[in-house]
Amino acid sequence: MLKRASLIILAAFVLSLMSLPPVMAQDTLPAQEILKIKSEGQEVVNLQMRLRDLGYFNYKVTGYYGTATADAVRLFQEENGLQVDGTVGPETRGVLYSSSAKRYTVSSGQASALLPASRGGRSSLGVMVDWFSKGQYLFPKGAVAKVIDLYTGRSFRMKRTGGRNHADSEPVTADDAKTIKEIWGGWSWDRRPVIVEIGGVRVAASMHGMPHAYDAISGNGMDGHVCIHFYKSRTHIHNRQDPDHQAAVRRAAGK
Repeated sequence: MLKRASLIILAAFVLSLMSLPPVMAQDTLPAQEILKIKSEGQEVVNLQMRLRDLGYFNYKVTGYYGTATADAVRLFQEENGLQVDGTVGPETRGVLYSSSAKRYTVSSGQASALLPASRGGRSSLGVMVDWFSKGQYLFPKGAVAKVIDLYTGRSFRMKRTGGRNHADSEPVTADDAKTIKEIWGGWSWDRRPVIVEIGGVRVAASMHGMPHAYDAISGNGMDGHVCIHFYKSRTHIHNRQDPDHQAAVRRAAGK
């Protein structure tokens, strides 16, 4: 009788195990998606916000993984000693969201690396730096640069307040705005070759002197912003290079 009862209990135990849901093997558990070109959604939003906080991403957060996001990821990977492939897998994700993730700052050494090995004594000129691969990071949003007019040698300070295809910028003070107006002979759309000096590097650029559109700095003697273009930068509306700006950039580089 006791033996029969034991068999009944054992059978009930086996049946209870059979009714449990199957346990997934560790290697079949769903992994986090690798983020890459054309990925989209909340994970991309989080990625762009984190890259922006660290100084690698200077664009509007969209939730779409385009070329600008891929470029920012590559720069992050390069600065943090990771494999540079422009995608976010487990290794990159782990470093990105850790407290050890390096912020992007332009040191004098990094900026100097962009300069030609020899300037041939032409130190008054600037170096041509591709806007999309390097320039936008040398002159990130919120940064203040010294801008030197190539023809007069006069200088003023400008703060980058926005822009994706080029640097939307505003004079820091009313004195800076006054200098701009004197150089251009009043507010003007004329493109002039200028040198943008930031992080120890002198970058060839072009600037017009006509304030327009949004204004981010109050009390600086100018309502609106002006555009500073760099090598291969583009206009915002038509997304194409402005020939006059590009010609002025080349003049600022002595080309």
